[in-house]
Amino acid sequence: VSATGNRYGFSSNLDSHAMKNDEWGAVAYLSQSKYGKLGNRDFSGENKKMYQNKSNERITGCSYGAPTNTNADYGCQYTYDIKESGTGASTTGTIYGIYDMNGGSWEYVMGNYNKHSGTDTRNSGYTGLLNNNTNFEGKPWLEDKYYNIYTTNNNATACSGKTCYTHAIMDVNGWEGANNTMVDSSYPWVVRGGMYSASDLPSIFLARYHTGSDEALFSFRLVLTEKTQK
Repeated sequence: VSATGNRYGFSSNLDSHAMKNDEWGAVAYLSQSKYGKLGNRDFSGENKKMYQNKSNERITGCSYGAPTNTNADYGCQYTYDIKESGTGASTTGTIYGIYDMNGGSWEYVMGNYNKHSGTDTRNSGYTGLLNNNTNFEGKPWLEDKYYNIYTTNNNATACSGKTCYTHAIMDVNGWEGANNTMVDSSYPWVVRGGMYSASDLPSIFLARYHTGSDEALFSFRLVLTEKTQK
């Protein structure tokens, strides 16, 4: 039931939060399953991959009309509503898929190394250790359910001593040319997807580490989930 007066029709039973890294991973895996673009018969061969957003103005829902390549002809060649050339940039290959997961801008996700804040000069603003082993006093952390916390920078043990199979970081390293890096004490935050620039080799499977600082070319996305009824 929609909340009265809410401009988007959202109800109080919905929980909005910044996307976690394993949520990005789930979407990435599904895009290359029979339920995603891989299973869409309108596409074949290399075009089963998500098309790149090459908009240097970081306009959402743009498509280059082809997967990642080395061309530097930036812009919004096709919009999201153009069948195949435009919808090929979504996770399903249809207008109803999720867009902007290949290119556009780097996106922060809520994946962090042991609640480290960042570096002494560039950090997230959350209270936590910095790379010089001093403690930064900032904003309190949200509830643990809103993060993926990685306990080591080794994928085999990073998920509380276990392998992070479903988080799409090192387990997909090399997929679609993704050169992924694991978070550590100096670069404790996960960023995904890559930029419009071909030099970044953007891909839905691309994952890199970062300091957590605000960046003009970085973004993030929100997720809506239904709250569990008690």
